[in-house]
Amino acid sequence: MEKVKQIGRPVRVLSKKELGQVETLAQYLTQAQIAAHLSISVDTLQRIFKRDEIAGIAYLRGRAVAIAAVGSSVLEKAKTGEFQFAQLFLRTQAGWSETSKHEHFSPDGSMTPQRSNPVALYTIDDDGRRILNEEPHGAIFFLPDNGRDPVEPEPEPAPTPKRKTAAKRKTAARPKPSDNR
Repeated sequence: MEKVKQIGRPVRVLSKKELGQVETLAQYLTQAQIAAHLSISVDTLQRIFKRDEIAGIAYLRGRAVAIAAVGSSVLEKAKTGEFQFAQLFLRTQAGWSETSKHEHFSPDGSMTPQRSNPVALYTIDDDGRRILNEEPHGAIFFLPDNGRDPVEPEPEPAPTPKRKTAAKRKTAARPKPSDNR
């Protein structure tokens, strides 16, 4: 049998030392930074991960170690009652989201804003004293002024007529050559 001659560059394989570096660096560096450390391109590094299962596992193991360490820290802070960490944990691990539901309809179905009756927080007793209502039948919102009150747009100014330039005035003053030759 004839020996087949290889065309192109030789296939890049990571040494055991480089595999250890990949696992360690994957904890805090991106693939682009790891590739730069190894003096190869990102595409080459990704091809190595696809082709060499051990290299891909080394990268994933390094990422998992970092995620576990940070996740453990976040979980401990959440357990102590720190709201931001609890919120972060629930958003990333429990599928919670901070979305608002905007409904664009009115009770009568006309899409016309309806004026509602304000809810009384206090009632006045027989002696003229204010008494706080324990269970108001609605919600009161105090909204800050955002400076975006609707204002009618100013009309656009009429375009000014363009003046003829000196070159156009000269050509306009020249008589046209006659067709009679």
